[in-house]
Amino acid sequence: MTGGSGMVLDLMPVPPKPVAARFFAVLADFWALTMPEINLLVLVATFMGFCLGSPAQIKGPQLLLLTQTPLGTLLVASGAGALNQYFERGFDAQMKRTARRPIPGGEVKPWLALGFGILLALAGVIYLAVAVNEFAAFLAVATLAGCLCAYTPLKRITAPCTLAGDVPGAMPPLYRVGLRRQET
Repeated sequence: MTGGSGMVLDLMPVPPKPVAARFFAVLADFWALTMPEINLLVLVATFMGFCLGSPAQIKGPQLLLLTQTPLGTLLVASGAGALNQYFERGFDAQMKRTARRPIPGGEVKPWLALGFGILLALAGVIYLAVAVNEFAAFLAVATLAGCLCAYTPLKRITAPCTLAGDVPGAMPPLYRVGLRRQET
């Protein structure tokens, strides 16, 4: 069939994607919400801060904490990434670089991203409080609040917003300080 513009119209329906393909597409969208590129840097900083604040040889309980601290931190940072994208969805839709993110791209409903972000951040804070210590959990909450309440709104207003972002960015390596205080 030919339309008025001379183009051939395909009237065949597009078959739905297989269930596995849809499942992995949803996983990829939620993975993108966590901002994995940024989280890798957070994990490296947390790991290095832990190692620099530890005795010369990490063994026994310290080795367990070396895995628990970055895991809790990763959960909180992933939640922060999802919440950041939730709060920034209107602005993300306007910028070419961010318009294809999961929320403005229409792959993830905003309320799902909000719930996902809250769940991840809460799970990370609770995990840090139980598996590491309360000070690490407190720093995680302060990091999350600083990121979402200071850096995120300021980045559209002023270039020195990076100073507000430096504080939450520097906190994960400090989790080890709380561990050292607990050991003495």
